[in-house]
Amino acid sequence: MWFNCFIIIAVWLSALNLSGSGNHRPTAEPLRVVVLGNSIVAHPPAEELGWLGNWGMAASVRDSDFVHRLERRLHEMNPQGTLEYGSVSGFEREYRHFDLDLLANYRNADILVVKISENVDPDSLGERQFLRHYGQLIDYLAPDNRTAVVICDGFWPSPVNDTIRHFARQRGFDFVQLHDLYTSDSTNSARGLFAHEGVANHPSDRGMAHIADRIWQKLAPHIRQRQLITKNQLSNE
Repeated sequence: MWFNCFIIIAVWLSALNLSGSGNHRPTAEPLRVVVLGNSIVAHPPAEELGWLGNWGMAASVRDSDFVHRLERRLHEMNPQGTLEYGSVSGFEREYRHFDLDLLANYRNADILVVKISENVDPDSLGERQFLRHYGQLIDYLAPDNRTAVVICDGFWPSPVNDTIRHFARQRGFDFVQLHDLYTSDSTNSARGLFAHEGVANHPSDRGMAHIADRIWQKLAPHIRQRQLITKNQLSNE
């Protein structure tokens, strides 16, 4: 009798294992997203400016800046995915002499988002060949077609934005327009929330949310596509 019970239990467990393996679905591998920008992406504390945070300038808390809003959405779609971010304001100011190897850790991401413009001198774009150096920046960070590239203009109006938009279109990259957020609605900036004018001109929590929403519209399809490709590859193994 005990022997018969043992046989029944063994068969039942075996059936469970077979059923479980039949329902197994391959999961997408973690995606690596890189976001590069300037103080709107990240700025350390600067007491002389009245800025005490260590995240996107003028956001009230870390989770309210646009980078961390994007990170939460990424994790909803790709729980093990990573979002790396950093400031390349040094490139904006000195792009002719900037050492791109300083950005080596940001190369070859699955998806690259670049949002710069605000610190680029608009009066010497042609003379200093900004477009050529900007192209070299993108090519260094995404040296092959494996990386999906999303290009954003600046939050503030500037002729630099037109140059960046034309570059994105010529290269076939997704482009995200942001500068109209600043001009269309004063509540998108932190004016009145900080005494220092430079800090106050940065995006408020509302502005950060809008920036995240617009970038996400271009970012999400790339995430879905990458996950679909990975799942198909795993299914064929």
